[in-house]
Amino acid sequence: MRYFNLVTISAITLFYLQSCSSLTRIEKDQYAITVRDTTYQFYERNAPGERDDGVIYPSSKSIRSERNTTWKDSIVVREYPDFIRFGLFESVGLLFAGNQNNSMKAGMFGIFPDLGKLLAINVDTGKKGGIVGRITRFGIGEFRLRWFRDAKDWTWGFYGFEAISPDAGIENTLLGYLPFYIKKRFYLKETIPYIALTASAGFGIYPSKYINLSTSADIGSIGGLNLRAYLGYVYGVNSAQSDLVNYMPSEGAKKAVSVSCLYGGLGISMLDFVNRVPETYREWKDHEHSSWDIGLMQLAFIGTGSDSSLFSSRDNPNTKLLLSGFQLKLVNSDIAIPILNNGFYAGTSLINLIILGRTEWGLGILPIRLGYWQTVLEDELSVSPFIEFSYYPSSIINLGIRVNLALHNMVNISLLGGYTSGSTSLSMLKDLNDSFGTIGNFSRYYFGFQFGFIDQIFFPQNLRYNK
Repeated sequence: MRYFNLVTISAITLFYLQSCSSLTRIEKDQYAITVRDTTYQFYERNAPGERDDGVIYPSSKSIRSERNTTWKDSIVVREYPDFIRFGLFESVGLLFAGNQNNSMKAGMFGIFPDLGKLLAINVDTGKKGGIVGRITRFGIGEFRLRWFRDAKDWTWGFYGFEAISPDAGIENTLLGYLPFYIKKRFYLKETIPYIALTASAGFGIYPSKYINLSTSADIGSIGGLNLRAYLGYVYGVNSAQSDLVNYMPSEGAKKAVSVSCLYGGLGISMLDFVNRVPETYREWKDHEHSSWDIGLMQLAFIGTGSDSSLFSSRDNPNTKLLLSGFQLKLVNSDIAIPILNNGFYAGTSLINLIILGRTEWGLGILPIRLGYWQTVLEDELSVSPFIEFSYYPSSIINLGIRVNLALHNMVNISLLGGYTSGSTSLSMLKDLNDSFGTIGNFSRYYFGFQFGFIDQIFFPQNLRYNK
C-alpha cells in the first residue's frame, strides 16, 4: 500500500456509483384514447317474379348502422438526466503545495510520475521542483442544489474517494471516503465545450478530517474529457491512530499530523460528464454527442507470431500459440473532429497496455490517437483505421484498423489488426521484468478480436454536428 487500500477504494467507489442517486429522472403521462366507429350495412330485398318496365315500385333497400366506442390507456415515458456532473476519475498535478524539497515528481496532471520511485515508501525519496503533489479522485457525483430561491448553477455532491497529497510525505496525505462538496459555477461559455469558473467548499470526515476550499477554471465536457486549473487551500488532520501516520517509521509515540497549505495545479478528468441545468430538461434521446466512441474498457486478445507467447506454460515459455498476447485500454474517448463529413477523430485512453509476447510489451498513459470512423451499416457495423502514439512511459507507434459490431448499447465486439513498433526500458516494475525477462525493442504485426465493455459506439445521426 503506497497511499491507500485499493480494495477499499474500489468497494467505496462502486457502492457510491450505484447508490448515490438516480442518474435518470423518469416522467410518465397517461392518456385515455377513445375510438368511435360507425358501421353501415345495406340490404336489397326485391320481391321475386316478373316486373313491368316503367312501373315504379317502392324501394326495397334497408340500411342498418351500428356505432361502437372503445377506450384504451396510453402511457408516454420520458427519460431525463438527473445530475449536473457524473464522472469516474480526476487527477490534478499540484505545481505548488507542500514541501518543495520533497516533491512527488508526479508529472503533468499528476499521472506521469517517476515510475522508478512509484513503489518507494521512503519519504526521503522526494526531490526538489516539478509537480510537488497531486489530488486523485474516483467516483464523482454532483446534483442540483435549489437554494437561494433557486439561484443558478449551485450543486451539492460527493466523491467516492479523494486523496490530497501536498508532497511526497505519506503522513501529509489527506484521505476522504465520500467527502461532501458544495459548488457554484459561473459560465463564461454556455455551448459545448463549456467554459466556467467554479468555487467549491469540501468537507472530509473519514479517515482524515479536512476542509478544502478551491476555485477552478474549467473547460469541458466533450467526450467525457475536462481540463481544469485549480487554486485552493486545504487544512486537515491525520489522527495519531491513522494508518498514514503509523505507516511511517519513527521513534517514540505517534502524534497527530496537521496539514495546512495553499495549492495550485492543472487537472484532467475522464469519463466525466457535465450538464447545464437546461440539459436536465432535455430527454436522453435528444442529447448532443461529440464522440464516435466512449467507454470504460476495451480488451483485445491478439496473435503476433511471437516465439514466447504470454499464454504458454512456464515449463515451455517458447511455445508458439495462435494468441500470444493482449491489449487493454482503460477509460477511452474518441472525439469527432468537425471537418469534412465529421468522420475524423482524435482520441486518448487513460491506460494503454499492449503485450505482444512474454518479452515484448509496452505501456502508454494518455496516448494520442487519430483516426477515421466510417459507418457501414447504420446502428450496427463500422470501420475505423487509426494511428496511435504512446510517449510515456513506453514509446509506441501503432497503426491499425478496427471493424466494430455493436451488440448492445454498452457492449460491442471488434476485429482488430495492425502493426506496432516501440520500446520499453523500465526499471520500476521489477516483478514484471523478472516474469517476462528483459524488456526492449519490439516490432510486430498483430491480429485479434476485441471486446468493449461499458463502451458505447455512436453513429452519424447521434453526433451534434449532424443535427
